[in-house]
Amino acid sequence: MNIDDVYDGRKVSELIAEGEYKSSKEEILRGFKIFQKKYVYKSVAVQMTLVVLAIITQLVNIVMGADRDVSFSWMLVVFCVILGGYLLMRPKNVYRKLDSSLGELEGAVYKAEVYTDSLKISTIHDTYISEEAEKEAEEEIEAEGEEDDTPPATIIHLDNSSVEITDCSDMYIVYVKKINVFVIPKSAFTPEENTEIKNRLSNIMGVRYKEN
Repeated sequence: MNIDDVYDGRKVSELIAEGEYKSSKEEILRGFKIFQKKYVYKSVAVQMTLVVLAIITQLVNIVMGADRDVSFSWMLVVFCVILGGYLLMRPKNVYRKLDSSLGELEGAVYKAEVYTDSLKISTIHDTYISEEAEKEAEEEIEAEGEEDDTPPATIIHLDNSSVEITDCSDMYIVYVKKINVFVIPKSAFTPEENTEIKNRLSNIMGVRYKEN
């Protein structure tokens, strides 16, 4: 089965598996936690190391410069302490905001299509859009005499070095540029399809396909 790539006109290759699934707040949050542990907290650890070194440097300057004005060094220490607190709290704040916003997406239906060189995720039903809005959109399409049954989709190229997949026991977590995260439950596919996904994509993506 071939589809047109809306981004660059390439043809994707063989379809490995396809299935539909409902968005689950619990699964998304678990996937996001794994994402934070994999990328965010490592970055925070590096940043905090630099902050601590800066604080130590300024404290040394304060001790060594007891006979001169060290107010600027104290200002830097206070600034670094505030910055450190912000860096530590930011991942937790992002998680809380995601948690509070996911209620609108709970129950949305998606379709995942896994190809040998790409992943296509389509929105089948969005709970955020009211039934009235959907009806109005359908009426507009009928009035224009055109109908497009193709759902809005995101296409991710698996040959892109910025794309990684973590294979968990019950879900696939797809990372794009270490910023965007997509969570696809394995229940969307049959056991045979999950085995095929693992075998094919681990060979295609190499170290970018990891089991958790």
